[in-house]
Amino acid sequence: MVLVPYSYTEEQSFEPDNNRLPPHNIGAEEEILGGILLDPDAFIRVSDRLRAEHFFIGAHQDIYRACLSLFKKGQPTDLLHVSSWLSDHKILEKIGGRPKLATLVDRTVSALNIDSLSDKVMTKYKRRELIKEHNRAINLAYDEGQDLVDVFATTTSRIKAITDTPLAPTKDEHQRWKHDRLLEEVTNIYTTVVEPSFRFFKLHELGKEHSLTINFLEHLYLKSLTAECTKLLTYEEVKELAGSTVREWLINGLVPKSTTILLAADGGIGKTKLAYGIAKTMIQGTQFGKFIATGEKRKILYYQGDESPGDMMQALEALGYSESDIGKYVRTRFGWSAENMPALIQDLKEFQPDFVVMDSLSTANKYSVYQESQMEYARPILQMTGLATQYKTTFLIIHHTNREGGVRGTTAIRNAVSEVWLLTKDNSQTGTPYDRILEINKSRSRSSGKKYRLMFNPEDLQFTFLGEESDQGFNGAEQSAKDALLDFFSKNRNIRFTPKNAVITSHLGEFEDM
Repeated sequence: MVLVPYSYTEEQSFEPDNNRLPPHNIGAEEEILGGILLDPDAFIRVSDRLRAEHFFIGAHQDIYRACLSLFKKGQPTDLLHVSSWLSDHKILEKIGGRPKLATLVDRTVSALNIDSLSDKVMTKYKRRELIKEHNRAINLAYDEGQDLVDVFATTTSRIKAITDTPLAPTKDEHQRWKHDRLLEEVTNIYTTVVEPSFRFFKLHELGKEHSLTINFLEHLYLKSLTAECTKLLTYEEVKELAGSTVREWLINGLVPKSTTILLAADGGIGKTKLAYGIAKTMIQGTQFGKFIATGEKRKILYYQGDESPGDMMQALEALGYSESDIGKYVRTRFGWSAENMPALIQDLKEFQPDFVVMDSLSTANKYSVYQESQMEYARPILQMTGLATQYKTTFLIIHHTNREGGVRGTTAIRNAVSEVWLLTKDNSQTGTPYDRILEINKSRSRSSGKKYRLMFNPEDLQFTFLGEESDQGFNGAEQSAKDALLDFFSKNRNIRFTPKNAVITSHLGEFEDM
C-alpha cells in the first residue's frame, strides 16, 4: 500500500453543500398568489409564463394549480373559488386551510408588480434546476456501471436544456425554442454526418431522446426546406428588393447563376452530352450559339450515376475537353446518392464549383424510401435549391420525361426547381434523326416557352446551335438569316435600304442604300 502525502492531493471537497436551502423567494411567491386572489384579472398576465413547478413551497404550487384550473374553465380565481376548488380536491387543509389563503390576501396591496415578481420566482427556479442537474451529474460520475461517454452526453444534454431555455418564456416562446433546438440538431445530422448508417443511428438516438419517430424527424427537416414567404411589401420595398437581387448568368441568357435547372428528356436523346457541352463552354469562356459565357475557367462538379468512368472520359475527350481543363476545373464523384448529402456540402465548401451536374435524379434517389410519384421524392432538389443560394452555384439535374413529354414523377419535382428544360427530337416532316428541340419550359429568369433548334453529331457528341424557333415557323436556316438581318439593321440605324431582288436572302450584300 502506497501512502500519498496529504499535501500532494487535491484540496477539493466532493460533498454537496447540504447546509443551505436551495435558491428561493418565498415573499415573491406569496405576493404573486395574493395578487391573483385579490385581482383575478391579473392571472392572465402570468398564466402563459409561470408554471406551478416554478414555486419553491409545495403549498404555493397547489394554490397556483387551483388558479390555473379555474382559469382554464373560465371561472374567477378569487378567494372563494380557489378555496372551494382546494376543498373539493381534498387539499385545502394540506396547504394550511382558509387562514393560509386569507394571509396571502392580507399581505398583498395590489397585483401591480406581478410580472416582475414572476421573473424573480422563475430565476430562482432556474438556479434550483442547475443545482439539481449538478447533483445528478455527480451521482452519474460516481456510478462506475455507467459508460463515461453516456455520462458526458446525458449531462451535457440536460445542462444545455436548462441554459438554452429562455428565462421566462410564454407557451409559444417555449414551443418555438423547442422547435428551433430540435431542428438545429436534425439539420446538423443531415448536413454533417456523411455515413448513412451512422446518420440513421443518430436520428434514432435523437428520436428516443425526444420520444419522437425518425419519420417525424424526416418530415420536420423536409418542411424546413420549403421557402418562407416574405412580409407584405410596399411597391418601394419591392423595388429595393429587386435591386439587390439582379439576375447573374453563367452563360448570358441561357444558364442563370445560383439556381436549379431540371433537364428532362427521353432516353438516348443526348441530355448528358448537352450538359457536358454547356459546361465546356463555361470552362473555355466561349459561346453556345448566340449565348455567350460571362467568364472563363468556371469550375464544374459532376455527380455521375448513369455513366461509367470510362464512358464519361471518352465523352469528355470526344467533346474536346483538354487534360488541363479536366485536371484544373473538373471534379467528379461516381455513385453519389442523396443519402450522401453531407459529401456534397463538403465538396461545395472545398472545391467551390460554379456549375454542378447531377446525372441523374433517379440514381440520386436510388436509396429513397419514397416513390417517384410522392412529394417527398423531390426532397434532394429542395436541399439543392438552398445550397445553390448559399454557395452561389447552379445545379443542372438530369431527369427523364414521361410518355406525354412532360417531367416524369410528382409535380413537386417541377415545382422545386427554378428552370425546366425539355430536350426532344424534332418529329416534324423536315426533321432529321439528329435534330433536337431545346424548350425552356419553365423559367424564373426569363419568359418561358422559348424553343431552340439544335443538331446533335453522334461522331463528336457535340450539339450545334441552329437558332431560335419562332411563332412564325422559321426553320433553322431561315431563323439564322433573320437573326443576321436584325443584327445588320441594328448596326446601321437611320439608313434606308431597298432589296435588289424580290426574294430576301441571307446575303447582306444584296441590300443597297437608297
